[in-house]
Amino acid sequence: MADIVPADATERAVLAVVAAEVCVENDFWCGTDSAKAALSSAAAAVAAVAAVTTDDGALAWDLDLQSLRHDYFAELLTPDGPRFGPDGRDPAVIEDLTARARRLRDQAPDQRRLAAATFWAGLVEDNLRSDNVAGESLFAQALATAEEAGADLTISEALRHLGYWTSQHGDLDVAREQWERSTRLRQRAGAVPYVLAQFLLLAQVARDSGDVARARTLASEVHAWALALGIGILATQAENLTLDAGGGD
Repeated sequence: MADIVPADATERAVLAVVAAEVCVENDFWCGTDSAKAALSSAAAAVAAVAAVTTDDGALAWDLDLQSLRHDYFAELLTPDGPRFGPDGRDPAVIEDLTARARRLRDQAPDQRRLAAATFWAGLVEDNLRSDNVAGESLFAQALATAEEAGADLTISEALRHLGYWTSQHGDLDVAREQWERSTRLRQRAGAVPYVLAQFLLLAQVARDSGDVARARTLASEVHAWALALGIGILATQAENLTLDAGGGD
Protein backbone atom coordinates (compact mmCIF):
# COMPACT_ATOMS: atom_id res chain seq x y z
CA MET A 1 0.00 0.00 0.00
CA ALA A 2 1.38 3.39 -0.99
CA ASP A 3 2.00 6.02 1.66
CA ILE A 4 -0.67 8.70 2.00
CA VAL A 5 0.78 12.04 0.94
CA PRO A 6 -0.94 15.25 2.18
CA ALA A 7 -2.32 17.36 -0.67
CA ASP A 8 -0.86 20.63 0.59
CA ALA A 9 0.66 22.42 3.58
CA THR A 10 -2.71 22.92 5.25
CA GLU A 11 -3.56 19.24 5.10
CA ARG A 12 -0.07 18.41 6.36
CA ALA A 13 -0.60 20.72 9.34
CA VAL A 14 -4.03 19.26 10.13
CA LEU A 15 -2.58 15.75 10.16
CA ALA A 16 0.34 16.90 12.31
CA VAL A 17 -2.01 18.38 14.92
CA VAL A 18 -4.07 15.18 14.95
CA ALA A 19 -0.90 13.12 15.35
CA ALA A 20 0.12 15.33 18.26
CA GLU A 21 -3.26 14.76 19.91
CA VAL A 22 -2.84 10.99 19.55
CA CYS A 23 0.61 11.20 21.14
CA VAL A 24 -0.70 13.32 24.05
CA GLU A 25 -3.37 10.70 24.67
CA ASN A 26 -0.94 7.80 24.43
CA ASP A 27 1.55 9.44 26.79
CA PHE A 28 -1.18 9.91 29.38
CA TRP A 29 -2.72 6.45 29.20
CA CYS A 30 0.34 4.31 28.48
CA GLY A 31 3.23 6.31 29.96
CA THR A 32 5.05 6.85 26.66
CA ASP A 33 7.05 9.97 25.81
CA SER A 34 6.15 10.87 22.25
CA ALA A 35 4.07 14.05 22.54
CA LYS A 36 6.88 16.56 22.92
CA ALA A 37 8.38 15.74 19.52
CA ALA A 38 4.94 15.50 17.89
CA LEU A 39 3.90 18.89 19.26
CA SER A 40 7.13 20.43 17.96
CA SER A 41 6.54 18.99 14.49
CA ALA A 42 2.94 20.19 14.53
CA ALA A 43 4.01 23.69 15.57
CA ALA A 44 6.38 23.87 12.59
CA ALA A 45 3.66 22.66 10.23
CA VAL A 46 1.10 25.15 11.57
CA ALA A 47 3.62 28.00 11.36
CA ALA A 48 4.32 27.10 7.73
CA VAL A 49 0.63 27.39 6.91
CA ALA A 50 0.26 30.68 8.80
CA ALA A 51 3.10 32.16 6.77
CA VAL A 52 1.35 31.66 3.44
CA THR A 53 -2.39 31.64 4.15
CA THR A 54 -5.03 33.46 6.15
CA ASP A 55 -7.43 31.33 8.21
CA ASP A 56 -9.65 31.69 11.26
CA GLY A 57 -6.93 30.52 13.66
CA ALA A 58 -8.72 27.27 14.48
CA LEU A 59 -5.71 25.11 13.61
CA ALA A 60 -3.35 27.08 15.83
CA TRP A 61 -6.00 27.01 18.57
CA ASP A 62 -6.25 23.22 18.33
CA LEU A 63 -2.48 22.93 18.66
CA ASP A 64 -2.46 25.23 21.68
CA LEU A 65 -5.11 23.06 23.35
CA GLN A 66 -3.02 19.92 22.84
CA SER A 67 0.01 21.74 24.24
CA LEU A 68 -2.02 22.72 27.31
CA ARG A 69 -3.23 19.15 27.78
CA HIS A 70 0.33 17.83 27.54
CA ASP A 71 1.67 20.30 30.10
CA TYR A 72 -1.29 19.74 32.44
CA PHE A 73 -0.71 15.98 32.39
CA ALA A 74 3.02 16.51 32.98
CA GLU A 75 2.18 18.57 36.06
CA LEU A 76 -0.55 16.25 37.35
CA LEU A 77 1.17 12.89 36.99
CA THR A 78 3.99 11.49 39.10
CA PRO A 79 5.63 8.04 38.97
CA ASP A 80 3.16 7.03 41.70
CA GLY A 81 0.09 8.32 39.84
CA PRO A 82 -1.87 11.59 39.86
CA ARG A 83 -1.04 14.17 42.56
CA PHE A 84 -3.75 16.69 43.36
CA GLY A 85 -3.60 20.13 44.93
CA PRO A 86 -1.06 22.97 44.96
CA ASP A 87 1.26 21.64 47.69
CA GLY A 88 4.77 21.13 46.38
CA ARG A 89 4.03 22.70 43.01
CA ASP A 90 5.68 25.71 41.41
CA PRO A 91 3.00 28.46 41.57
CA ALA A 92 4.35 29.92 38.32
CA VAL A 93 3.52 26.69 36.49
CA ILE A 94 -0.05 26.72 37.78
CA GLU A 95 -0.43 30.40 36.87
CA ASP A 96 0.87 29.70 33.38
CA LEU A 97 -1.61 26.85 32.85
CA THR A 98 -4.43 29.01 34.22
CA ALA A 99 -3.57 31.90 31.89
CA ARG A 100 -3.31 29.62 28.87
CA ALA A 101 -6.68 28.01 29.60
CA ARG A 102 -8.22 31.46 29.99
CA ARG A 103 -6.70 32.60 26.68
CA LEU A 104 -8.06 29.52 24.92
CA ARG A 105 -11.53 30.33 26.25
CA ASP A 106 -11.26 33.95 25.13
CA GLN A 107 -10.03 33.00 21.65
CA ALA A 108 -12.18 29.92 20.99
CA PRO A 109 -13.45 30.14 17.39
CA ASP A 110 -16.65 28.17 18.07
CA GLN A 111 -18.82 26.71 20.83
CA ARG A 112 -17.34 23.23 20.62
CA ARG A 113 -13.86 24.54 21.25
CA LEU A 114 -15.11 26.93 23.94
CA ALA A 115 -16.64 23.98 25.79
CA ALA A 116 -13.33 22.08 25.64
CA ALA A 117 -11.30 25.04 26.88
CA THR A 118 -13.76 25.66 29.71
CA PHE A 119 -13.50 22.03 30.78
CA TRP A 120 -9.70 22.15 30.85
CA ALA A 121 -9.81 25.41 32.79
CA GLY A 122 -11.95 23.53 35.31
CA LEU A 123 -9.36 20.77 35.62
CA VAL A 124 -6.62 23.27 36.40
CA GLU A 125 -8.77 24.92 39.08
CA ASP A 126 -10.04 21.68 40.60
CA ASN A 127 -7.06 19.36 40.41
CA LEU A 128 -4.07 21.70 40.62
CA ARG A 129 -5.36 24.66 42.61
CA SER A 130 -7.87 22.65 44.70
CA ASP A 131 -10.40 25.42 44.10
CA ASN A 132 -13.36 23.07 44.09
CA VAL A 133 -15.98 25.80 43.77
CA ALA A 134 -14.34 27.33 40.70
CA GLY A 135 -13.74 23.91 39.18
CA GLU A 136 -17.31 22.74 39.64
CA SER A 137 -18.64 25.98 38.18
CA LEU A 138 -16.42 25.65 35.11
CA PHE A 139 -17.47 22.03 34.61
CA ALA A 140 -21.12 23.12 34.69
CA GLN A 141 -20.39 25.85 32.14
CA ALA A 142 -18.50 23.38 29.95
CA LEU A 143 -21.44 20.97 30.09
CA ALA A 144 -23.96 23.64 29.08
CA THR A 145 -21.80 24.86 26.19
CA ALA A 146 -21.00 21.33 25.02
CA GLU A 147 -24.70 20.43 25.06
CA GLU A 148 -25.39 23.40 22.76
CA ALA A 149 -22.55 22.38 20.44
CA GLY A 150 -23.31 18.64 20.47
CA ALA A 151 -19.76 17.91 21.64
CA ASP A 152 -20.30 14.45 23.09
CA LEU A 153 -16.82 13.79 24.47
CA THR A 154 -16.72 17.11 26.29
CA ILE A 155 -20.22 16.42 27.64
CA SER A 156 -18.97 13.08 28.94
CA GLU A 157 -15.89 14.66 30.52
CA ALA A 158 -17.92 17.38 32.24
CA LEU A 159 -20.43 14.83 33.51
CA ARG A 160 -17.61 12.68 34.87
CA HIS A 161 -16.23 15.50 36.99
CA LEU A 162 -19.60 16.93 37.98
CA GLY A 163 -20.61 13.44 39.04
CA TYR A 164 -17.65 13.29 41.38
CA TRP A 165 -18.76 16.45 43.15
CA THR A 166 -22.36 15.26 43.16
CA SER A 167 -21.19 12.11 44.95
CA GLN A 168 -19.16 14.20 47.39
CA HIS A 169 -22.29 16.23 48.13
CA GLY A 170 -23.94 12.94 49.12
CA ASP A 171 -26.30 12.31 46.17
CA LEU A 172 -25.09 8.96 44.88
CA ASP A 173 -28.19 8.36 42.74
CA VAL A 174 -27.67 11.54 40.70
CA ALA A 175 -23.94 10.86 40.50
CA ARG A 176 -24.69 7.40 39.12
CA GLU A 177 -26.99 8.90 36.48
CA GLN A 178 -24.33 11.41 35.45
CA TRP A 179 -21.66 8.74 35.24
CA GLU A 180 -23.89 6.32 33.34
CA ARG A 181 -24.67 8.96 30.72
CA SER A 182 -20.98 9.83 30.51
CA THR A 183 -20.22 6.15 29.92
CA ARG A 184 -22.81 5.82 27.14
CA LEU A 185 -21.38 8.84 25.32
CA ARG A 186 -17.88 7.39 25.52
CA GLN A 187 -19.07 4.02 24.30
CA ARG A 188 -20.81 5.66 21.34
CA ALA A 189 -17.57 7.44 20.45
CA GLY A 190 -15.56 4.21 20.72
CA ALA A 191 -13.19 5.85 23.23
CA VAL A 192 -12.09 2.66 24.99
CA PRO A 193 -9.71 4.04 27.67
CA TYR A 194 -12.31 6.66 28.58
CA VAL A 195 -15.00 3.99 28.86
CA LEU A 196 -12.80 1.91 31.16
CA ALA A 197 -12.05 4.95 33.33
CA GLN A 198 -15.77 5.57 33.62
CA PHE A 199 -16.46 1.95 34.56
CA LEU A 200 -14.12 2.47 37.50
CA LEU A 201 -16.29 5.34 38.74
CA LEU A 202 -19.39 3.18 38.37
CA ALA A 203 -17.58 0.52 40.38
CA GLN A 204 -16.79 3.12 43.02
CA VAL A 205 -20.40 4.29 43.33
CA ALA A 206 -21.53 0.67 43.49
CA ARG A 207 -19.12 0.06 46.34
CA ASP A 208 -20.23 3.21 48.14
CA SER A 209 -23.86 2.15 47.72
CA GLY A 210 -23.12 -1.23 49.30
CA ASP A 211 -23.10 -3.33 46.12
CA VAL A 212 -19.66 -4.82 46.63
CA ALA A 213 -20.23 -7.68 44.17
CA ARG A 214 -20.94 -5.26 41.30
CA ALA A 215 -17.98 -3.10 42.29
CA ARG A 216 -15.68 -6.12 42.28
CA THR A 217 -16.97 -7.33 38.90
CA LEU A 218 -16.58 -3.96 37.18
CA ALA A 219 -13.13 -3.33 38.65
CA SER A 220 -11.94 -6.80 37.67
CA GLU A 221 -13.10 -6.31 34.08
CA VAL A 222 -11.37 -2.95 33.87
CA HIS A 223 -8.21 -4.48 35.30
CA ALA A 224 -8.20 -7.23 32.66
CA TRP A 225 -8.84 -4.80 29.78
CA ALA A 226 -6.27 -2.31 31.03
CA LEU A 227 -3.59 -4.98 31.29
CA ALA A 228 -4.38 -6.22 27.79
CA LEU A 229 -4.16 -2.70 26.37
CA GLY A 230 -1.10 -1.65 28.36
CA ILE A 231 -2.91 1.12 30.25
CA GLY A 232 -0.99 0.96 33.51
CA ILE A 233 -2.71 3.89 35.21
CA LEU A 234 -6.12 2.18 34.92
CA ALA A 235 -4.79 -1.26 35.82
CA THR A 236 -3.39 0.10 39.08
CA GLN A 237 -6.57 2.00 39.94
CA ALA A 238 -8.71 -1.04 39.16
CA GLU A 239 -6.55 -3.32 41.27
CA ASN A 240 -6.72 -0.92 44.21
CA LEU A 241 -10.49 -0.61 43.93
CA THR A 242 -10.89 -4.40 43.70
CA LEU A 243 -8.90 -4.81 46.90
CA ASP A 244 -10.92 -2.07 48.59
CA ALA A 245 -14.09 -3.91 47.63
CA GLY A 246 -12.84 -7.13 49.15
CA GLY A 247 -11.64 -8.82 45.97
CA GLY A 248 -8.22 -10.12 45.04
CA ASP A 249 -6.06 -12.69 46.82
